[in-house]
Amino acid sequence: MGGYLSKRHMASDDSSIGARIRAMGSHEAYQTAMHTLDQYRGTVVACRYCPPPGLANRVALATLKRSIMCALARVVLDQPHLHVGITGEHSRHPAFVRLGQLDLGDHVEWRSCDDATQLEQAYVDTMQLQLDSRFDNLSTRPGWRLVVLHGPEVSALDILYVWNHAHHDGMSGKIFHRHLLCALNEPDKAPIDISSPSWTLDLPNASQKLPPNGEILCSWPLDPSFFLKWLYNDFKPVSFFAGSPHATWAPIQCTPYATRFHTFTVNAATVANLVSACRLHDTTVTGLIHALVLISLTSSLKPASGTGFASRTPYDLRRFLPERPPEYPWLVPKETMCNWDSAFDHEYAPELVATIREKMADAATDANPSRRLPDDVLETIWTVSACMRTEIAARLASGLRNDLLAVMGYCPDWNSQQQREARRTRYLSWLVTNLGVLDGGARDNDGWSLRRAELVLSAEVPSAAVSISIMTVKDEQMCVTCSWQDGVVEKRVGERLLWDLERWINEMGA
Repeated sequence: MGGYLSKRHMASDDSSIGARIRAMGSHEAYQTAMHTLDQYRGTVVACRYCPPPGLANRVALATLKRSIMCALARVVLDQPHLHVGITGEHSRHPAFVRLGQLDLGDHVEWRSCDDATQLEQAYVDTMQLQLDSRFDNLSTRPGWRLVVLHGPEVSALDILYVWNHAHHDGMSGKIFHRHLLCALNEPDKAPIDISSPSWTLDLPNASQKLPPNGEILCSWPLDPSFFLKWLYNDFKPVSFFAGSPHATWAPIQCTPYATRFHTFTVNAATVANLVSACRLHDTTVTGLIHALVLISLTSSLKPASGTGFASRTPYDLRRFLPERPPEYPWLVPKETMCNWDSAFDHEYAPELVATIREKMADAATDANPSRRLPDDVLETIWTVSACMRTEIAARLASGLRNDLLAVMGYCPDWNSQQQREARRTRYLSWLVTNLGVLDGGARDNDGWSLRRAELVLSAEVPSAAVSISIMTVKDEQMCVTCSWQDGVVEKRVGERLLWDLERWINEMGA
């Protein structure tokens, strides 16, 4: 590989405050360029925490706040990516830098809603604000923040963890909440001596403990045939080829930047039925969502908007990374926050899209519409879903060979690359990212527990027009969120997609 695979990306021996710890890997540099060029702003994993009975009231609010701040301090100190800054974001070689102190008060915002009937709207408004807010002072302040929202009774708290993707990936958001819950339930384990009003942490030297980027942890073999095929697909003129999967229906537009999002929930019983149905049809929930989005967009977009589609599935690379390798004996990837994810793309042939459009048109003109998906459309959904699962399984079976990250290593300048990308025709119509199941703990004890978890992505200007994110708490509800850039995706298309997904998921999981 080229580009970012060199010794300059190894950890530095300079332990002084403000010193460069290591240069970024290709994925980290890509995410930094996206944020620098305002093509993306942040990602959120929000969880609903239920405190123990002794803290679930306003009288104990001060004690509850201290409990959360002390637990947060433990997580921050355990995860080096939460206490480093970023420098050189406008250059070809951005890097992480060491910080000496961190004031948690600069990173945590407490919000209360005294009217319980307005609490849900307050949550939506808070989420909207976080999705549209940038991160500043990158070299002196780590790119993350926490917003804690509670109602008048403090019987539950929504904790929104928001971050700059340059620091770590989506799975890291799940790891953060898992570790925060553990710290809340084990306050006497490695207690932190910290108190208001400063809430200031003296940070350990992260020079030797900052998790390495994936490129220097493993070998990333790249077959010449795969690389040449990727170059051909990436650079061929879209207008010269009939049946292009490119998202011509959603032209890239850099400004104005604003994210629109909507979420619906699926109850635990329906989720269990849906998972069983997916297994019966040799697929997964992720594969099924891809198929349902295909059906919805094919129905709602005009035929002239495009004859094919392309979508993306991000996936976690931690399964392939070594645990406690000789060079990093302290490293346990599955418990570590870092940028260790990749993605795999899918294309949907014009013939498939035309068949779906015809079937859905016939269903719409049925003399006795049942409002349920017709049998022939259901058959297509399960067939496409199974194909998605097969493609994803084949990608994972290949391990690190011919991974997108290997191709990204050849890009010498991500700021220039992303500026060019913004002038091209959008390729991806949607992506589906599923963080899986988070164990929220038991209801019947005196500890903290989780009852809801939601992943929300801000708009990515040159990437997928629509992002569908999924997250579930064990034995609880599943949250499905759709987000898109305002003014790029028509409101009717986004809302129709959300309505279709909610209706069809509940129908298929009934």
